[in-house]
Amino acid sequence: GKTSKSVLQTHRRMCREGGAVKAQLPHPTTPGKTSDPRLAANEVILEDWVYDLEKFSAVHPGGAEAVKLFGGSNATAHYFMLHQHKELRTKMLMPYRLRPAGAPAGPSAREGDSAFILNSPAYQALKTRVRAAIPNQFATWEWYVKAVVIMSLVCYLEYSSVAHGFNLAKSLILGVLMAMIGLCIQHDANHGAVSPKGWVNRFWGYTQDWIGGSALLWQHHHVLMHHAETNVDGDDPDITGDIVRFHALTNWSPSHRFQAMYTWFLLPLLPLKWHFVETFDLINMEHMGRPISPMSAGEANIALAFRVCFLLRFYALPLYLYPSLHTLLCIVACFGAGGLYLGMNFIISHNFEGVKFVLSDSDRTKHTKRDWAFEQVETSSTVGGRVLGFFHGGLNYQIEHHLFPRISHVHYHKLRPVVEQWCKEHKLRYSYYDTLPQNVASCYRHLNNMGASSHAKAAS
Repeated sequence: GKTSKSVLQTHRRMCREGGAVKAQLPHPTTPGKTSDPRLAANEVILEDWVYDLEKFSAVHPGGAEAVKLFGGSNATAHYFMLHQHKELRTKMLMPYRLRPAGAPAGPSAREGDSAFILNSPAYQALKTRVRAAIPNQFATWEWYVKAVVIMSLVCYLEYSSVAHGFNLAKSLILGVLMAMIGLCIQHDANHGAVSPKGWVNRFWGYTQDWIGGSALLWQHHHVLMHHAETNVDGDDPDITGDIVRFHALTNWSPSHRFQAMYTWFLLPLLPLKWHFVETFDLINMEHMGRPISPMSAGEANIALAFRVCFLLRFYALPLYLYPSLHTLLCIVACFGAGGLYLGMNFIISHNFEGVKFVLSDSDRTKHTKRDWAFEQVETSSTVGGRVLGFFHGGLNYQIEHHLFPRISHVHYHKLRPVVEQWCKEHKLRYSYYDTLPQNVASCYRHLNNMGASSHAKAAS
């Protein structure tokens, strides 16, 4: 069309006049802070081009809210991990193309530079096999039945506690079920894996807010940061921090000698951070050291409304109706059980003996980029099978999930043999544990090794 011709003519003119393609300054229509100075808040980078995300979001097949998260960021890695096709749909995107992106502002994901080679021929070939094995990547009746049952049980237990009083058994069960909402329901939904229809994913995604989290913050943390830059020190928030030393590049302190023991006692406290501390992240529009896309400001307001309702429902109302230490202990037992169940699932997935450290030097200029798909395999582990996957939302198939996060977890048992065979062909280490205790024990030994001294490296 005329728009496509205009864009191509502009590109040719820039090449003639400058001899090379140079990035222009961004032209913001959505005010707000971005970490990549090449971009305005309403813009996104795909491969080497800047696109108008605000205009494209209006026609995005999966719904506008699914892509607003990427405003002000380089979303190339996300595009290829979330779509089954092998190349950019340039025909659809061309009307929204603005200018060449230019070189990244710095050697980090928040500045637009990935630590990986993206969309390799090997990954494209794997996609072809996966499409043949799983023609329909979205949720089946099994998923919906499980989701309705879990939500019904949670609502019943909450009502029963408020109407008839609290007891420890009910609170512990409620905590586990709330964790299952996080693992089995919202996780698929906020990855866009429940349905091709955006409103369906958004509806089920808000179950994260129902349990005291935030769909927006979860997507910012896991989709935008963790999945794209798994085990990259400084870019992956799941391994970046000082309290627990997950990575060899993390500064060592004497307290880390005991981390193999104390880490497990920190997991039950995670919900306190989600419920209270992260409320200020929504207000300040910044999470895990990276600005939240200003295009998601509306979602942040919805999240704050959900958060107020949750705090009233989960803390204020029970203590108002039954003001006692017993009630408080039941609340603590509930979020403690949920935090332990959720936290354990995530910590063992990328922290085990032999896990790959993507960066070997804090100087990113010395880093040699490797295939994104290869790194996803060797920075993750898989444990157990379909039964464990039913209760863990398929997150025991962490290798498969990281390669294809937009495939519903009900299909992962079919995905595993395809991925494992592909790994053998490419001589990749496929870390598998028969049982959950084996995976936990390996994580313990890894934590112990990382905490032993400042010179600790990953155990082979």
